[in-house]
Amino acid sequence: MSSSNGGFSSATNGRSGSTGSANINLNLKGQERSVGATLGAGASGATTTSITHKTLPDLKTQRSNSACHAHESLSTLRRIALPEKPPEKPLSYGAAQSRVLSKEAKEEHLVYCEGRLHSGPLQTLISHMVPTHEYYPDDGFVFAFLLSARLFVRPHELLAQISQTWEQQQKDVGAGGDVVDDAGQAPGRPMQLSINSASPLTQRKGSAVTAAPTSELEPRPQQRTSTQRSAQHCIRLLSEWIEIFPYDFRDERLMQQVRILARKCVYIDNSLGKQVSRILQLLVSRLTSLEQYEEFLQTLSSEEAQSQQQQQHHHHGHHHHLHNAFQTFLGTSSHANGASGGGSASGTSNSSSSGHTSSASTSNSISTTPQPDEVFGIMDMCPSCAHLAHQLTAIELERLSHIGPEEFVQAFAKDYQQQAKDGSKEGIKGKSSGSGSLNDMKKTRNLESYVQWFNRLSYLTASEIVKYPKKKQRVRIIEYWIETARECFNIGNFNSLMAIIAGLNLAPIGRLKKTWAKVQTAKFSVLEHQMDPTSNFNSYRSTLKAAMWRSEGATEERERIIIPFFSLFVKDLYFLNEGCSNRLPNNHINFEKCSQLAKQVMEFNEWKKVKCPFEQLPNVIAYLQHSAVLNENTLSMASFECEPPENTEEKDRYKTVKAETKQQLLQQLQEQQQ
Repeated sequence: MSSSNGGFSSATNGRSGSTGSANINLNLKGQERSVGATLGAGASGATTTSITHKTLPDLKTQRSNSACHAHESLSTLRRIALPEKPPEKPLSYGAAQSRVLSKEAKEEHLVYCEGRLHSGPLQTLISHMVPTHEYYPDDGFVFAFLLSARLFVRPHELLAQISQTWEQQQKDVGAGGDVVDDAGQAPGRPMQLSINSASPLTQRKGSAVTAAPTSELEPRPQQRTSTQRSAQHCIRLLSEWIEIFPYDFRDERLMQQVRILARKCVYIDNSLGKQVSRILQLLVSRLTSLEQYEEFLQTLSSEEAQSQQQQQHHHHGHHHHLHNAFQTFLGTSSHANGASGGGSASGTSNSSSSGHTSSASTSNSISTTPQPDEVFGIMDMCPSCAHLAHQLTAIELERLSHIGPEEFVQAFAKDYQQQAKDGSKEGIKGKSSGSGSLNDMKKTRNLESYVQWFNRLSYLTASEIVKYPKKKQRVRIIEYWIETARECFNIGNFNSLMAIIAGLNLAPIGRLKKTWAKVQTAKFSVLEHQMDPTSNFNSYRSTLKAAMWRSEGATEERERIIIPFFSLFVKDLYFLNEGCSNRLPNNHINFEKCSQLAKQVMEFNEWKKVKCPFEQLPNVIAYLQHSAVLNENTLSMASFECEPPENTEEKDRYKTVKAETKQQLLQQLQEQQQ
């Protein structure tokens, strides 16, 4: 993606304002658009469509000429269609903890397709996860299985089974006599070490006693028994689990299993104690950061509730700046920064209660909340659109960093454990209850909070516009938001871009025809085209691919930034989950689906690791999260105050909103009196 929009052709001359929520319809269907080099994939899609329309009439004409010719045409069509259904690929089979494949199928073996793991029984997959002294599972398998296994077994139950399987393996190794690795053996020198006991602790003590006479073994610290090597791999697996899915370990049941397994490993190899300590310190740090972030979100929620009460019961003389219909209707005015109308009882207008930001700036943000006497609106506080886009990007990146990959699976997954319990012949040891299992594991709400932030930003965009009583001021703030959205596009911040577009397309803003008549909408039309929902957001997906290519070859941190349109990202994962079965007809786990889910979530994991390269302005960030956000009814009232209703439909809407607002206020007053 370039730093300008020169690669895109404006293809829309109008704009839509017919929607009433942040989930907008841009009304761009049926319009032809030309797209620059960045949207090459979109152009190719158009070519495919034209070919299809050209082919179908020809087949129709041939069929009408003669029955024989029609038969030939249909045969040709079948021949063309056949490749769409790929031939069955040869399968191979392998045991757990083995990379040796064969053509012979066995009941408990894993199934591979073209060398990739395709499916397998749950117990075999769990065994495949257990490391040995000479085997460690592939990184891709570890991530995919830990991500999706929670659909079938709770994390603490999974670790318990891994621990039990691993411990049984160590007993088998001990019964056969332990073996010392020869990593430290000098070339051509004999190994002079005798193992008389199967006990790892005895081996370690015996080695210390005989350290002096075994001078041929160098360096001694590198020599480990196979049991010690296995323990080392086991701690490595724990380390990766904690690094990738730290939120799992908020469950005390899982932590209990960690302590049990860690004690066993340290007993085998005392040198692992320091490594275990470092791993647990990292975990404590990650969980502490999460707790601070959740406390911050709770603080915002509490402030929101307090601000709504202040809006209803406290009226201050210095609120004359905020111009909206709510203050006109009540004969008073709202707190420009302390009170927010964004907390309606239902729908997306609850967005302001979830406003969340970078926890790195939390301490500064709360203490530097701008006061109404100091600033009127975001445009006065941050005149530069580029700087505002930087602050939005900082907020987005910090919030993304707190979303755990497992939240995607737990957000839309059904209770597959109950299904497995009802229909599976596979007994999972330790599974005592099926219902409520995913809810039982659900420990965070970062994903939901991030979606709510999108709604808040959309309503904040609209709220900032209706503040201004004069048309010229509204034109200026609309163009300000459009330029900010363009800067977000250039950065790669597609979530803020779409939130701003959604806010500008809310019905109360879209109906301001006299205001929009004065707005330069060329840039906005291009941005709308980029986020056009037709063809399953084909234009956006092409642009996202271009951003990914830029990120891969980035020489600067800012070029690595990719913040996807989050709701669409979650939707893609949802349909991938719903479109494929978790279990195959033979009751095997569909690991190919697990791998596809993991692939997309791993991309997200890379995106969220990027650190914000821009200077952060705490007062602007504070304003973005604490400023007044009007709910749908209040926004409509403010819009009618800016430009009175012009037709019967708008007049009826005005009367309805006015009556609803009055009724809500009376109910709230009655509740307070009781």
